[in-house]
Amino acid sequence: MIGMFIIIEDKPAEQQAAYEAVKRSLGEVVEAHESWGSHAGFAWTMALKRVDGSGGTLVWIASNLRMLETVMSPALRFLESGAVSKINVLTDLMFPMQEGGKEEPNGLLIIAKCIEKGLPVVVCSDTDHHDVKWLCPVFPLLGKAHPAGQIPVILDKKDWDKAVALLAETFA
Repeated sequence: MIGMFIIIEDKPAEQQAAYEAVKRSLGEVVEAHESWGSHAGFAWTMALKRVDGSGGTLVWIASNLRMLETVMSPALRFLESGAVSKINVLTDLMFPMQEGGKEEPNGLLIIAKCIEKGLPVVVCSDTDHHDVKWLCPVFPLLGKAHPAGQIPVILDKKDWDKAVALLAETFA
């Protein structure tokens, strides 16, 4: 069975940290890299296969909203066709619409798309340098709209291991 993770994060070091957290959650894996673009605004992908042959996972990373559009459509087609069993989404809250753009709360658009499609999603963000306290009451309301009844949100410090664990716990 093949699963998929989509990571939306604009900072290369955080992209790597999120990827490593996903990789750790899968246990012992073999990596096969297939890159299409670079980390500077372009999506890239890795294929992970469990050493015991019990399954595989695709990890797609997008650094802005425009790049996510190139990832989301084929990912949803894979899900609808049965080529992948599940799409898990890990998203930052603040990232640009396009490469070189200003950081904005575009993670809200990701949440809306995940609610619409019923995809598991966790927000993992470090908002100490952004004025987004006004969003805190919004997340529980958005969570009620999700088929799972909640959307986990990490706002104090990016903890990708915790985010991956919350995906597993909340959307098992």
